[in-house]
Amino acid sequence: MKHNRIIILLLILALGWTACMVGPKYSRPNTDVAIDYREKPGTDTSALVAWFDLYKDTVLQHYIQRVLDSNRNLMTAAARIEEARAISGVVKANLYPKFDYQLSGGGGSAGTEAQKVSGGYDGGVLNAFGVLSWEIDIWGKVRHANRAAIAEMLSAEDSRNALKVSLVAETATLYFLLRDLDNRLEIAKRTLESRKENTRILTNRFDTGYVSELDKLQAINQQAAAAALIPNIQRQIVQTENALRVMMGMGPGQLNRGLSNYDQAITPDIPVGLPSQLLVRRPDIRSAENSLQAQFERIGVAEANRFPSFSLTGLLGFASPQLSTFLGTQGLVANGFANLAGPIFNFGQNKRLVEVQRKRTEQLIYQYQQTVLGAFSDVDYSLTAYRTLVEEHEQRKIQVEASRKALELSMARYNYGYTSYLEVIVQENSLFDAELQESTTLQQKLNAVVLLYKALGGGW
Repeated sequence: MKHNRIIILLLILALGWTACMVGPKYSRPNTDVAIDYREKPGTDTSALVAWFDLYKDTVLQHYIQRVLDSNRNLMTAAARIEEARAISGVVKANLYPKFDYQLSGGGGSAGTEAQKVSGGYDGGVLNAFGVLSWEIDIWGKVRHANRAAIAEMLSAEDSRNALKVSLVAETATLYFLLRDLDNRLEIAKRTLESRKENTRILTNRFDTGYVSELDKLQAINQQAAAAALIPNIQRQIVQTENALRVMMGMGPGQLNRGLSNYDQAITPDIPVGLPSQLLVRRPDIRSAENSLQAQFERIGVAEANRFPSFSLTGLLGFASPQLSTFLGTQGLVANGFANLAGPIFNFGQNKRLVEVQRKRTEQLIYQYQQTVLGAFSDVDYSLTAYRTLVEEHEQRKIQVEASRKALELSMARYNYGYTSYLEVIVQENSLFDAELQESTTLQQKLNAVVLLYKALGGGW
């Protein structure tokens, strides 16, 4: 009875000592930098609309959903989260007592002389014990480890969300590129048909002696240049389609089309919000901070390893050489032990291990700050990119219209003999290039909205 009171007293003292948690307390690192967006977006703090509300193209919406459901990298990230959650549960279990059991039975024979030197056991033996063991977390080693595991799990979740943002943005970018390639292919085919007609007309004129062979050959050259671009674009279409299908977890093949880039309706009125909101809205920043916090907690684990550990062990059960006396009071076994163990002198090893964890934490602080700086830079560039691409696209449309009219005038001048066919060639190339550039600029303008949304952390 006296022994039981001592064990209870030690247990109470141990529970009281759990308030002696060592190690630093985490706080978010300082990220005070002068944020001055060039485009002055204002301080709208409303939440971002969801990706599916941003894009009105139902085919694109379907592709985005397919990517979110079937992308293998995203599935890997989800499995990584479950792994981190399981690890967190394993670490947390160390906070509580462990209950085990031991069962054994057997026997043998040994002479008296052999028994004197523990050379064997003479007779039978039956054991059945319940074992309790508990390392009291006096200095917070287990609690720090548990917090680190939870932070790692949260970091994995944020990494998956960051991957979602990247995948959605990449899906939209590839889709707009695909529709741009479709448009460029139509421009090339339309130009080819026009140049075939020019070649036919000039060939007839050459055959009747109205024009020189040079005009005919120049027309053939223009036709071949337009024709050569078509297979080049077709290769790019196949490459882009396959890239989209791989993201959706599909094999190679063709893809359905939705709206053309000219019909896409994406609002430019995206709430950018205060710079401080970016710290909690971008999943890559949150992931970096959670990784930092996990490493910060490991300093506490290393600190706790410098102090003694206190554990309790209890054993309750029965032991007897015979089954008839196994469950009686004479076979009852009840033992309890308290253990105290700790380092005395290890040449500063534990102290150095604390320093190792501190330096690793310092590295992650710099990485976190770098992630924040990069995020601010992404937003600033994306805002500027959208504004300038809107302006550029308007000028490209003017360029196309002017080139088209210039070609019509040049053809008229040539037909009436006021200029050479070289002027027509120049204007044909000018219109062809202008149409291709206008299509590409439109695609870049659409992608600028994608990049801005990605820079802001996406919307769900």
